[in-house]
Amino acid sequence: MTKELITTTNPLVVQHNAMVNAGFTMSALEMRCFLAMISRIGREDTALSVCRIPVRELCADSTSKNVYTEVRAMTEKMASRFLLLEVLGPNGERLKEPDIKNRPLMGAIDYLKREGVVEAVFNEHLRPYLLELKNNFTKAQLSQVLKIKRPASHRIYWLLREYAAFGKRTVSVSELRHVLGLKDEYADRFDHFRTRVLDPAQEELAQTDLPFTYELLKQGRVITEIRFLFAPTSPALPELLPPTEAWATALLTAGVAAKSLETVRERLVDGTYDEGYIYFVLQAVQKQVDSGKVKKPAGAIFKALVDGYLLPAYQKAQLASSTKPKTKSNQTLNSQRKKLLSEMEDARNSLSFFQTSLLYTDETRPAFIMQVKSKIAELEQQLQQLEA
Repeated sequence: MTKELITTTNPLVVQHNAMVNAGFTMSALEMRCFLAMISRIGREDTALSVCRIPVRELCADSTSKNVYTEVRAMTEKMASRFLLLEVLGPNGERLKEPDIKNRPLMGAIDYLKREGVVEAVFNEHLRPYLLELKNNFTKAQLSQVLKIKRPASHRIYWLLREYAAFGKRTVSVSELRHVLGLKDEYADRFDHFRTRVLDPAQEELAQTDLPFTYELLKQGRVITEIRFLFAPTSPALPELLPPTEAWATALLTAGVAAKSLETVRERLVDGTYDEGYIYFVLQAVQKQVDSGKVKKPAGAIFKALVDGYLLPAYQKAQLASSTKPKTKSNQTLNSQRKKLLSEMEDARNSLSFFQTSLLYTDETRPAFIMQVKSKIAELEQQLQQLEA
């Protein structure tokens, strides 16, 4: 089957967390090509399509007279690249002790001199790491990653982006070296690793939405871990408390912290329990408070929602009252709402990208802006229908 030739970029780049943590190394030009390819993958794509990337997009900042020679050499290197990737579970989930396998990066990559483009497609082995990602993925704004030049800084950015909601990530030195594809480089001189990898990454990421500081953790006199610290962000924060989500209001009223609501939401979406269980927990803990058995109700409520130790009692009560079909319907509505809100966030970010990105001209920009505005209007209508 002939694949569609993808030429346009998306404002978001998305990849599976296993790919974020994969071991590989690239040159700066290779990394730019890699990002250009990922940016051409749509969230609804079901096949890896051939990408056409203009050389001017890859080398927009270059003043070298040997650009095309460099691009040709880059395609030859990328054609032979392999990634050390975790083998995923049957549903795309990461495993506790996964096998690590070598996977070729490219299915094909060629430099078409007459057209001034690179034509490339990812290897089919990467399909579960790039397509139809529902969970265990990390997304970033293309406008942010394009600010980064050094390949090692790119990899560190993605490692931190995966943990953006937490504000910190501790990585062992050996794990970071694996991710960066370092073998013998700086193996015996951490001070060189610091000045040539960590400090330049800190300087570059200071210009992005993920500036960081770091601490060096030791065992004895040996530095074994690096703790990255950055301002926590929560892209899903606007979704935490839509007016129709009474369960969230109830938890906040009971003293549960707003930042904890997303953990509860994850349990609802993955089917661990439904909304009815939240109200059951609230009532059960209130009885314990009234009897003097619980002094800190908010903590007891959150523990019951995280650990699920009251689920057997709730399920028994559900069977007795025959209300399970109704609460299951509520769970489905919540899942649909979460999906629409996520798509709305992406669409609004897309609009901002198309309005400001230098990748588009006054001639090409209006069509993309019109397209994304139409998408936003469609999503707003779907949300209104869902809330009705």
